[in-house]
Amino acid sequence: MIGQAFLDYLTQLGELCEEDRNAILKVNGERRAFRRHEDIAKSGTQPSFSVIVVTGFLQRYVSRRDGSRQIHAFYLPGDAPSLESVHLDCLDSSLSAAAHSEVFLIPIADLADLMRNRPRVQDLVWRSSLVQSAQYREWLTRNSRLTADGAMAHMFCEIYKRADAAGLVEGNSCEMPLTQEMVGDALGLTGVHVNRTLQHLRETGYVDHHRGRLFMHDFDRLANFADFDPAYLRLGNGRRSLN
Repeated sequence: MIGQAFLDYLTQLGELCEEDRNAILKVNGERRAFRRHEDIAKSGTQPSFSVIVVTGFLQRYVSRRDGSRQIHAFYLPGDAPSLESVHLDCLDSSLSAAAHSEVFLIPIADLADLMRNRPRVQDLVWRSSLVQSAQYREWLTRNSRLTADGAMAHMFCEIYKRADAAGLVEGNSCEMPLTQEMVGDALGLTGVHVNRTLQHLRETGYVDHHRGRLFMHDFDRLANFADFDPAYLRLGNGRRSLN
């Protein structure tokens, strides 16, 4: 199961030969559940595994001494948010469950061996890091240059587009089990501002978020409103297997 999930993720990023595929399918590890807000990997610690999301929703964040925090990314089922940790001796951010989640944990030593023996796998792991870097740059631009309603609309567009590419959209909705506090920590907004901004977006009729789901009523108009261009996501067309 773990090898298949890892293979599905990497083939979103590029082609692999049969030998590479067979080597990836042999990857093993552990499946583990985490509660909402429970840390999977903590800033300041030495990484010992990489993560693939099976179910739920993860978040990457940095905390300040005053207790405030900035969320830098959200991760959906099928995402592999910490492949770059194979090159790190100390984490500079934390990865936690935004909702009850299950993940696959791949030992760093096993991943390093695979990359050493299969150069094409190493190429795709590197490409994964570059794609995530592009997403971080887009988040920085979004939060610093867009109005609150534009930034929230942009984030909704990104999550919906990524969910759609991963085969996670049902009808016109996808899972987005985020509290208003989490949305505020991702956008740099207070709870009151999040509530007011979400209400404004609801009034447009383009989108809604309630009971842990994102409902997209008019993606094209919302994307135009948010100046959203999904090119930075480098999305593939295949669906990821998590069973």
